[in-house]
Amino acid sequence: MRFFKAKLKPLIGLDMGSSSLKWVELAQDDKSELVLERCVTEPLQAGWIVDGHIEQFDEVAAALRRLVKASGSPARQVALAMPDSAVITTKILLPSDLGEAERFTHMASEVERLSGQPLTDMNVDFTVQGRAQALGQVNEVEVLIAAASQERVQDRLGLVESAGLTPVVVDVETPAALLATRRLINVLLVAPEDAVALIQIGAEGASLHVIQRGEIVHAARQSVGGGRLTELIAQTYGLDVAVAEDQKCKESLPADYSHVVLQPFIQRLADGLISDLDALASVSSWRKIDSVLLSGGSSVLPGLQEAIQRRTFCNCVLADPFSGMLLSKAVDPRVLHPSASAGMLTACGLALRRFNGLC
Repeated sequence: MRFFKAKLKPLIGLDMGSSSLKWVELAQDDKSELVLERCVTEPLQAGWIVDGHIEQFDEVAAALRRLVKASGSPARQVALAMPDSAVITTKILLPSDLGEAERFTHMASEVERLSGQPLTDMNVDFTVQGRAQALGQVNEVEVLIAAASQERVQDRLGLVESAGLTPVVVDVETPAALLATRRLINVLLVAPEDAVALIQIGAEGASLHVIQRGEIVHAARQSVGGGRLTELIAQTYGLDVAVAEDQKCKESLPADYSHVVLQPFIQRLADGLISDLDALASVSSWRKIDSVLLSGGSSVLPGLQEAIQRRTFCNCVLADPFSGMLLSKAVDPRVLHPSASAGMLTACGLALRRFNGLC
């Protein structure tokens, strides 16, 4: 019997996106209720991080140091994530009686085949997820492999260390976001048999994950048809991309922006997502999605939530990863506004790694 619960060291969830750095720090009270200790962001200029690549290391490092200072936190251990585009994931079946060395040889061969690079240039992690047995065949185990180039991993580790932080967890963006999503589904008391669609919309495109009974039953990713919003603004009005991003953030675009650029963009985005959901429903055991969660920095585009809800005939809400949490006095209430919290799903999932297996 345990009378005292081990005190876990603080862990920062640090999400490094193309438009901002996000810092989330969670704790637990005496009743094991989650507490949002800190939540701060630091904007990045367009071009500093592109498609997950850190293009301007010094500028991003300076922004991260500003974020550390703004947080006011003494915590220095960090969980960060690699962008999905930088990580190769695959599953293989291996005989369960293989030794560790033989299992690694098989995994190394698969990583080299998929990446086209020698194993020495890759960072590799794996998880044995379960057993499979076919009649008359040897027992097998399913192994999930994740691999990323050492150069990409070291770029992020070096950035974190340059700000005086210590990286202790390196995750992938989507699994981190899904950890926070599963918690949110429980908080919302969604029926286990319901099919929940998580739609994440960022500067790089949109991803769709359908979750049922806590498991991912469908995943898809799409680039937004016709280009990214900032690039479309730049092309339409003859602006530099950085200037277009600045004007978009300051809401100082031409008067016809909504009609000429924004609404057609939202329509294409909604059409693509609904088309994918329709295709899924035609081959699935359920007839429709029961609810939709929208997250990501671009999920708050005016009219997008209504367009998806109108087409799916189901409830579509902005994902609030802090729903059901207690708030510390250090939290600025402005970060809890839906337009801000909807982009915090990945950072929140990373912060939840502090309690991995405990919440």
